[in-house]
Amino acid sequence: QAIDTRDALAKSIYACLFEWLVEQINKSLAVGKRRTGRSISILDIYGFESFGRNSFEQFCINYANERLQQHFNRHLFKLEQEEYIQDGIDWAKVDFDDNQDCLNLFEKKPLGLLSLLDEESTFPNGTDITFANKLKQHLNSNPCFRGEREKAFTVSHFAGEVTYDTTGFLEKNRDLLHLDSIQLLSLCLCHLPQIFASNMLNQSEKAVVGPLHKAGGADSQKLSVATKFKSQLFQLMQRLESTTPHFIRCIKPNNLQSPGSYEQGLVLQQLRCCGVLEVVRISRSGFPSRMSHQKFARRYGFLLLENVASQDPLSVSVAILHRFNILPEMYQVGYTKLFFRTGQIGILEDTRNHTLHGILRVQSCFRGHQARRHFKELQRGIATLQSFVRGEKGRQEFAVLLQRHKAAVVIQKWIKGRNAKKTFKKINDASIVIQS
Repeated sequence: QAIDTRDALAKSIYACLFEWLVEQINKSLAVGKRRTGRSISILDIYGFESFGRNSFEQFCINYANERLQQHFNRHLFKLEQEEYIQDGIDWAKVDFDDNQDCLNLFEKKPLGLLSLLDEESTFPNGTDITFANKLKQHLNSNPCFRGEREKAFTVSHFAGEVTYDTTGFLEKNRDLLHLDSIQLLSLCLCHLPQIFASNMLNQSEKAVVGPLHKAGGADSQKLSVATKFKSQLFQLMQRLESTTPHFIRCIKPNNLQSPGSYEQGLVLQQLRCCGVLEVVRISRSGFPSRMSHQKFARRYGFLLLENVASQDPLSVSVAILHRFNILPEMYQVGYTKLFFRTGQIGILEDTRNHTLHGILRVQSCFRGHQARRHFKELQRGIATLQSFVRGEKGRQEFAVLLQRHKAAVVIQKWIKGRNAKKTFKKINDASIVIQS
């Protein structure tokens, strides 16, 4: 029990530390409350696990993969085929392996794997053996379940059968964290563990789901690990449902974890289990590319080289298809959308890009011609303006010089007259003296 308590405390500290780090990163990257527009999210999740001995951890991981596989099936098979039917598209339906029965085995109430696990975890005398026996008693009729000897059972997952050993299931599901452990953590001198202890207490108080047992502490108040895992998984799926998903499948080339080794049977099994082969088949037989009539006409309508503004989008779309000789078997016209086989949109995009490139070249030549003509007009205007400015400046300078010249003539005339008067007076005075 001391080891279990230690491990539970360590896992809780790790979980709090992880959540704290994510919170700090999000705060540093936050763009404020006014963020608008679209976003891109990446979900990188653990893959399907099957080992020699599979325990509670593999049980939870494979359950999550079952739920994600259903999301994959829903978007690439169910919704795809429903869209074809809603738009009146004629095509051959593709069958695929639906894992809903396996999900029901996990989630069904009150006789599902998770419900029975939580029920047995609440019993004081519950053991891993009684849990295994209860599963065999209630679930042996389920096609996805098979009871094994002693404490084992087998689940038929989408990726194959996995045998689980129930040893430690109940203890790991309870994940007992005693109140005195949290109080011990709160006595740490470091500030961060004190925050973690406070968060653990708050979570324990919020997690009350039934009457408190006499055992006290956080034990009876804490939600089971399976319940929390299921709740978090459903929150994740709700978020995924609100997005437009794109899937990347990681295929293991060999079981030896060595480079350059390719096991064909292993790879083929993974492709089959993940539904990749069905996706390829539905992509080849179906119409993976689609576009609404309005968007198609708006994007490719200019290729008709005529005014299409007054025509309805469907007529414009059909005219475009005929103009570029798209074969009838390569597309289908739905009620609201056009559906294309693989590669057809690429042909139209190449034509559009080539036409746009030619248009841009013509526009660049015309704009260059306009720019050169405008530049020459500016040059002529600048030359005219410069000549006018120089003439005006010359006339102003000439007027100043003329005014100065007139002033100089007046001054010279006055000085010459004064000098002449002085000379005349001297001569006149001298003549008077001589005469006298």
